Amino acid sequence: MKNLVAVANRLLGRIEVSAALVAGLLILVLMTLVCAEVLGRGLFNHPVRGSIDIIEQLMVALVTLGVAYGQSHFGNVRMTLLSDRTRGRGKWLSEVFALGIALFVVVVLTKGSWLNLMRSWNNGGDTPEIGIPLWPGIAIVTGSLALLGLRLLLQLVEALRLALRPDDSSAIFGQSVDALETAPYE
Repeated sequence: MKNLVAVANRLLGRIEVSAALVAGLLILVLMTLVCAEVLGRGLFNHPVRGSIDIIEQLMVALVTLGVAYGQSHFGNVRMTLLSDRTRGRGKWLSEVFALGIALFVVVVLTKGSWLNLMRSWNNGGDTPEIGIPLWPGIAIVTGSLALLGLRLLLQLVEALRLALRPDDSSAIFGQSVDALETAPYE
């Protein structure tokens, strides 16, 4: 089980890094668009047509594509008041509880996003100024939530394994939890 979790962690990590790199590249596109918008308005008195529509669609990708990567590195804000004070099995059971709640919420959000995607796909819908279809942005949200759900599921399985064997090492929690325990504010 430990080796299977480590392999899944590596594979999922590659997908998360790719999604985060795409988000980073889209940030460059967004910055270029904003510069073109400012220069167009200031120098030529002619804004970029549809810039608001484009920015709306880019922001969806920027916000959601890096979430699973952040969770994989525990870069999110976590309630560690309880888990930092517990050791062994109690620590892992509190992780199981927190990850279970997070996974439940992400599954509900993913289902809602999927239904919204299907509605947008079937009924159409586009942005008001230049008519960019809405479904690609919704698809990115749905895919990003699904990726986050897979990450949370993998972490939940590993936390359950560690609850059964609290002294065992972990490819997922090993560095992150130790780093949080030794230097929480660095």
